[in-house]
Parts: sequence; structure tokens; C-alpha cells
Amino acid sequence: MNFLKVLLVSLIIITISGCAEKKPQVLKEFYAENIQEFIRKMQNYQSLESSLTIDYESKGSLLSGDAALKIYKNETLLRVYYMGFPVGEVYEKEGEFSSNLPMEKDKIIQILTGIKRGFMWWNGDFEVIENEKNFILRERESDREIVLTKNGFMPVSQTFTFENQKIFIVYEDFKEFQTHDNTTLIMPSQIIVYYKNKNLKIRIEKLKLING
Repeated sequence: MNFLKVLLVSLIIITISGCAEKKPQVLKEFYAENIQEFIRKMQNYQSLESSLTIDYESKGSLLSGDAALKIYKNETLLRVYYMGFPVGEVYEKEGEFSSNLPMEKDKIIQILTGIKRGFMWWNGDFEVIENEKNFILRERESDREIVLTKNGFMPVSQTFTFENQKIFIVYEDFKEFQTHDNTTLIMPSQIIVYYKNKNLKIRIEKLKLING
């Protein structure tokens, strides 16, 4: 009899807990007073995870597929899928690359470098200059430049030289994404990386920015 009473009380507690009103998730809106504060706050996000689709075009040939991307402080992993099946991945740690994708190593390094810098454009030691419409972030120890709008500090484009090749990145189709610390901010959902005779189009389906 005591066992039945305990069981009945337990069921009542579980039922009450299940019916309890769930608290809504509290989201914060990303805000920065000026460009310096914006850069400082963005640089708190040192890692990210994303699901995306990619189209890589080189000399008339096209490689398309879905992908999962993870960028952490010292390592990057890009895993590519076709029709839902994994076809290969690229892994980089502290400048050392490994891959089982059927592509030349130099192209793989270019692709991953374009992806990493395209996503994590706020990483760097910048001098900030401005013109009538935009802020321009110039990295102090390279030729890298990022153009941001004055209205909202949105990235417009990025240029840098990698292995003696100029790389040009364009940002488009801005949408709201949620960070790991429940902050919402506007980010580009499409990134296009232009190489000499190649281009990489990235469409971001999901994006999670992670502090630290």
C-alpha cells in the first residue's frame, strides 16, 4: 500500500511539472555604440558552427554540395556531402592541412582559407579609416581590407592576398542569426569568394557564433 501511495504521488508531481508553464527564451539584441566597440564585441566570438551549401566553379567545372563547417581558435573542419552522403572533408590545424577530397592541395588550401577568412572577417589587428558611406578596416601587418557600412556595421566586401593571389570576397543577403549566448545579430547569409579564375558561392543555412 505504501508503495502505491509513493507511486501515485510521483505521478502527480511529474504531471504537474510537465504542465508547468515554460519560461520563454530571453534573447538579446547585438548593440554597439561605435565601430571600435563593434569590433571588440565581435572579436569575442572566436568559434562558430554552420551548415551551408557550396558551389565551387573552376575553369567551367562545378562542384556543388551541402557542408558542415566548424571553426575554432586553432582548427577548422569542413565536411562536404552530396545527396546526403559524405564525400570528403578538409581539416586544418595551426596551418597544417589534411583532406580526402578529390582536389589538388593548393585549391583545397585556397578554398578553406577563403571560407575561414570570409566567415571570421572580424579577426585581426585593424586600423579603422572611413569615407562618406563606409568604414574600412585595414589589417596592420598585411594588405587585407574589410569594408563595412556605416549603417549597422555590415560587411560589404573583403580583399587580401594569399600565396601571391588576390582574393576578393562579397557579402550579400543579410539575415538575423542567433549566437551561442542568445544574442541576435544581422549577418550575411551569402558569401562569394572570387579567385583568379575560380569562385566559391556559400549559402549559409544555419550559423552559431560561440564566445571564446
